[in-house]
Amino acid sequence: MTWLVMVITLSSFFSGCASTASAPPVASPPRASVAALDGIRRVVVVASGESQFSVEPGSREPGAEFESVMKWLPYKEILVPVARAVYWGITWLRDDARKSSTMPRDVTPAAVVTETFARTIVGVGPFDTIAALDREPVGDVRRNADAIVRVSVPSWGLVRVRDAGQPFAAAFADVRAQIVLRENGIVVWEYEEDVTSPGRLPVDSLMSDRALTREELVDVLERAGRRLASELLYALGRTR
Repeated sequence: MTWLVMVITLSSFFSGCASTASAPPVASPPRASVAALDGIRRVVVVASGESQFSVEPGSREPGAEFESVMKWLPYKEILVPVARAVYWGITWLRDDARKSSTMPRDVTPAAVVTETFARTIVGVGPFDTIAALDREPVGDVRRNADAIVRVSVPSWGLVRVRDAGQPFAAAFADVRAQIVLRENGIVVWEYEEDVTSPGRLPVDSLMSDRALTREELVDVLERAGRRLASELLYALGRTR
């Protein structure tokens, strides 16, 4: 049975290598100088991509108390690995349940960032028209645009921080933006940043108060939208 498992594992490994080797390379979109932003007047801001919500888990490594119990077990070479697997499984289920109960179901992170981004640059930048959408533009909306701004939030959620030795947490959002010229698909600007809320709240409060958690998460998403807008306005200033 052991040899059979080894053969299957090695076969999967080498077949995976062969598949990887034969896969065609993915072409990167062409890029232009930031100076190309100077001619953009009509833009469409689009929320795009998937978002993964996460709550940074506690350590999945057993502590000293666990280890002190394990050393007294008979047949340690068999029972200790099983006990560790059970420990990791229980920890994973606890973390997954915590994430499910914490994530606000009525918040679409990319949409919040997109709306805030568009609202921030209205009347400030050189754009004549700005349209914020939750999907790729089609028809006249697309034809009339000089460029498409794609905004995504690959990950967002709560991250643990340490403050005076106490367990605290803060909201965070990993945000990205890219401006693509409609006519030729050239990327003229892109930016990404991990934005973390300056607020620090007790972990227990965030886990038990869904309204408070939602408020903190929306706040950091709006902060991220304003941050992206500021970076774009800075880039536009460099073209003058």
